[in-house]
Amino acid sequence: MMIGQGRKRADECDVVVVGAGLVGAAVAARLTAEGLDTAVLEAQTVAGGATGRSAGLVLAGCDFDYGRAVATYGRQRARELWSLTVEGRERLVAEARHLAVPVTVSGSWALATDAEQAARLEKAAALLREDGFDVRFGDDPLERGFQGALYTPGDAVVDGAALTRALLASEGVAVHETTEVYRWEPEGNGLRVWARGRTVFCHALVLAVNGYSPLLASYFTGRVTPTRGRLVTSDPLYETTVERPCVFDGGYCRQLPDRRLLLGGWQRETDGDGLAEFVARHFPEVNLLTAEQRSGVGGFTGDGIPLVGRLPDAPNVHFAVGLGGRGLAWGLVVAERVTSLLLHDTDPGLLAASRQ
Repeated sequence: MMIGQGRKRADECDVVVVGAGLVGAAVAARLTAEGLDTAVLEAQTVAGGATGRSAGLVLAGCDFDYGRAVATYGRQRARELWSLTVEGRERLVAEARHLAVPVTVSGSWALATDAEQAARLEKAAALLREDGFDVRFGDDPLERGFQGALYTPGDAVVDGAALTRALLASEGVAVHETTEVYRWEPEGNGLRVWARGRTVFCHALVLAVNGYSPLLASYFTGRVTPTRGRLVTSDPLYETTVERPCVFDGGYCRQLPDRRLLLGGWQRETDGDGLAEFVARHFPEVNLLTAEQRSGVGGFTGDGIPLVGRLPDAPNVHFAVGLGGRGLAWGLVVAERVTSLLLHDTDPGLLAASRQ
């Protein structure tokens, strides 16, 4: 229902989802399928943030190797977290195929740039195999000065923006682009959401804004760190040298069918230009001065695990944020967890924000 209110529209629905990236689209599609009147408010455009500005890599695992994950979380928890990303990857591939969105299961290489990294990856491969994951460690597959590589056969590549649009279209979800949310406040048994050009009364709110979450609620300050990602698209190389996606310490790359090379990474405040150093050492034919450049903002948590939960001071405000550098593999998992929390009060388990 829409009610006139001066120059600002006032709408009403069951649930407002803030953010039209992959997570927001998956949440909105599920809620709509469950019969809830759901609207998406997006500050930019559909998939205009990290989802659409990524290289499309759907990679199992965390932002660091399995050996470090075991040391950080313990063996059982590390295995469970890794399994969740494998589940998320497989679900995304299945969903993309169901919605006729092109997806390629190519496998991936984790590249070691020095002997110390090679030793860590070889140890990680042994631990992963012991825990039932299909990986292999071997020599440099690109013959470009790497010290070894860990191969994960199930990893994939997808057009994240196309998948996001297909999810929204599959359930006819109402999406309001260029509608930045400013704040919300309690009203009766629900919430009044204030956004650009409109207000919306709803019974529940879902924040799916990843790295932008600290801008919407102080709760996320110190819990989610906004981090700028850089993506470079080179001129076409003379030949196809990168047959499957690759990740390396702090970045990733893949080659497009037209032989252009995508290279990207996350820029922390203390980092130098690690991407430029990587390119100069391993892809000297790439001229970064003439390459197409774009950027986006991701969200990283202190322990590298996404956050799913409710705001302590607003229990009808739910969230799924902090997906880190593996957002496409985590996306459908965190969407399912926050949706189940909203619909059935299901504990998010390992992803519960209450762990912090």
